[in-house]
Amino acid sequence: MLHVLAPGLRTTVQDLGRWGHMRDGVPAAGAADPWAHALAQELVGNAPEAAGLEVVGPPFRFRCDDRRVIAVTGRDARLRGRGALPSCTAVLARPGQELVLEGGPQGRFAYLAISGGIAPPAVLGSRSTYLAAGIGPFPRALAAGDALPLGAATVDAGRAGTGAAPLPYGDDLRAMRGPHAGRFPADAVTAFFAADFTVGADSDRMGLRLEGAQVAAEDGEILTCGLVAGAIQVPRGGAPIVMLADHQTTGGYPVIATVIAADLGRAAQLVPGERVRFAEVDRDEAVAARREMLRLVAALA
Repeated sequence: MLHVLAPGLRTTVQDLGRWGHMRDGVPAAGAADPWAHALAQELVGNAPEAAGLEVVGPPFRFRCDDRRVIAVTGRDARLRGRGALPSCTAVLARPGQELVLEGGPQGRFAYLAISGGIAPPAVLGSRSTYLAAGIGPFPRALAAGDALPLGAATVDAGRAGTGAAPLPYGDDLRAMRGPHAGRFPADAVTAFFAADFTVGADSDRMGLRLEGAQVAAEDGEILTCGLVAGAIQVPRGGAPIVMLADHQTTGGYPVIATVIAADLGRAAQLVPGERVRFAEVDRDEAVAARREMLRLVAALA
């Protein structure tokens, strides 16, 4: 078992998402930064789709009943035991040892992976928590005193010390033109890809809200369409919203562009006040970037 001693601002169980239910109005949810989650799981010897913990805010303090290999990842995430422990590195946790995961000043999400994985029964094929609807085996943020079951794991002490360079964060977000780019004036689309935006304070797991340049569609709202993570909707006021892990399944705002899969983690980890630009790429570049991220995660681990 993993015992929660201090839950941080918000800690939830997440895996790579609850797929196949969007037509029923159930979002995929899953890790906001899927690449950081997958890297943490690789480091401890789990499959990338194993469940771990997503931590937001002040320190998350915990202990395990038995010996486990653990790893933390995320933008500027840190781990403490009796002293500082390296991030993006597998470490051996002793039975009953208290450990603390801390988020750095620039990190929105930190990820904790434990050999064997967090292993409550799956709900609709996933262990992810979707807070808005209370879906998941832990349908709420964790609290002090919670005990989480862990999967069986043969602890490979030789993994301890196995490390990886942090995943790349920052820089522009790469995006493809969206399905409704034709509803915007041509100069508006050009301006969108040239503009500087600022991340708004009301951004969350549902969407990254941007301030700055206003981009308005000529033909206004659409009836509705299905949405994917990374879709950049433009509401009537002209302030773009980048859909993240908890995004709604459909929407009536036109989609001017879509952040590519390889950069979804970068988008999720941006914090309020940071500036961001979008770099236009085509489909072939988007596919190549995703393949490179898959290769990078496997190679780093």
